[in-house]
Amino acid sequence: MKVYIKKLIVLSLLILLASCGSLPEGPAGAGGSGITAAPKAAEAAKADSDLLARLEDFFTNGMDKIDRGSYSEGIRQLVTVLSEAEAANLSAAEADVITRTEQELTKIGAALTLDTGSEWQDAGKNQIRASSLDVASGQGISPSVILTINIGAGRALIPGAPIFFEFVKGSGLLTSLSTTNDYGQANCSLARLDNTSEETVVRASLVYQVRGYSYRFQGVERSFVYVPPARRATILVMEKTAERVAEDPVILDSVYNTLKDVAFDFSQYNGVLLGDEFAKVFGGDPLAIRGMGLEKEVSYLVMVMNDGYYVNQVEMGGKKYNIFKSQTTATTRIIRVADGKIMYSGTAQSVPGQGGTLEKAVLDGFRQAAAAMAAKLEEDLSTIAEALTGASE
Repeated sequence: MKVYIKKLIVLSLLILLASCGSLPEGPAGAGGSGITAAPKAAEAAKADSDLLARLEDFFTNGMDKIDRGSYSEGIRQLVTVLSEAEAANLSAAEADVITRTEQELTKIGAALTLDTGSEWQDAGKNQIRASSLDVASGQGISPSVILTINIGAGRALIPGAPIFFEFVKGSGLLTSLSTTNDYGQANCSLARLDNTSEETVVRASLVYQVRGYSYRFQGVERSFVYVPPARRATILVMEKTAERVAEDPVILDSVYNTLKDVAFDFSQYNGVLLGDEFAKVFGGDPLAIRGMGLEKEVSYLVMVMNDGYYVNQVEMGGKKYNIFKSQTTATTRIIRVADGKIMYSGTAQSVPGQGGTLEKAVLDGFRQAAAAMAAKLEEDLSTIAEALTGASE
């Protein structure tokens, strides 16, 4: 009997335990999973609420700053809205804030204009192209932009805006980020172009970056083009003695034929027409060069001077012979039209000549100097090429 009672008690306990283990989950304390489910749901709801509040705050603050004329600060607040929501699973309310923000940024972008600085404009307000060789020489102009916004009654300058500069063609060294000053202007320091013999393009864009998120205003950009000077040159020759200037200089063909297929597309200009100005142009005087009125496409002057500075009759033992001797010095200079810089200068010094008359001795001297000058140019062709690409500057 006692054994039966013990078995009955054990069986009852097992039934009780089994019924407790199958109880349904209820509020906290009723089952294992119910202890954390409610706090997690509450945390998620609070996080959604906090995000929505932040998005609304940034949007409201941004629009308020824009209304008060603090355009760049307002834009940054709007971009912050997009940055906050970038990796979030948005609710309908949050997505609505994002939509409104994107619409406002699109409207702002349509009112923005990025113009070039005045140094990049000609007399007709058209944008110019700059010389890549000027950059190599340290005398070039760097990219410069002015940011404005259309406010209906006119345009307002925008200070404090981030302008991003980058190479889109070619390469080199520049400062990539600049901020517009009180006059809405941002400047890029362009220190170097890697290849001055090819076209290089630098682009300026309006790009806001907030916590690793970037917003680029499409169409609010400006490109700056750097080109090597065209290899078009005008050749000017003066061949002279103390008494006269040759009308048909013999040195012209020698210099022309040596350089024409290697470096230049030539046009000719009679050096005699310059008169006393020839010496000034030969020395690289910018005012004298501009006074020539050359067409804009001409980038270089090839100046050639063939100077028969000495001629005399041979005399021995007090007797004069029908032999005349001369000395001629030929000099060729390549001068950049833009600034008068002498890119190359080569000389064939004191070349002798002789003939049966004074005129023949002078002519022989001219011819001999022309041949010597051609040989000198042929020898210096690589130096000339380096000068024209800026490699030697």
